[in-house]
Amino acid sequence: MAGDDDSCEEYVRPKEELNSIGNVFEEEKKEGPEVLTIDLREIDSEDEVVRAKCREKLKKAAQEWGVMHLVNHGIPDELINRLKKARESFFTLPIEEKEKYVNDKASGKIRGYKSQLANNASGRLEWED
Repeated sequence: MAGDDDSCEEYVRPKEELNSIGNVFEEEKKEGPEVLTIDLREIDSEDEVVRAKCREKLKKAAQEWGVMHLVNHGIPDELINRLKKARESFFTLPIEEKEKYVNDKASGKIRGYKSQLANNASGRLEWED
């Protein structure tokens, strides 16, 4: 049982944090914010107001989300498809093979394929790791 195993301890949140966490299943039912979609065609508009709004959307998405959905970016579909295939090929490799690309044991630079920082108040790891 997970509660009897000390190997899971780094994932267990403190009681005070657990008390403040809502019901995950109820939260999923709520409609929440969506990743911003930004039309990059606007960045080249002749209208300075349109260009400024586009820059502001990019800034907001980068600062608040760290991610955005870009449309009309001009990147050819053929290149996007090649990148998707390369991504799929890489991430289906065994973990040991992937780690060769990010880990340099000689220099002590070790990364891996999980989040680098716990993203909660207690500093505990997330189960997704």
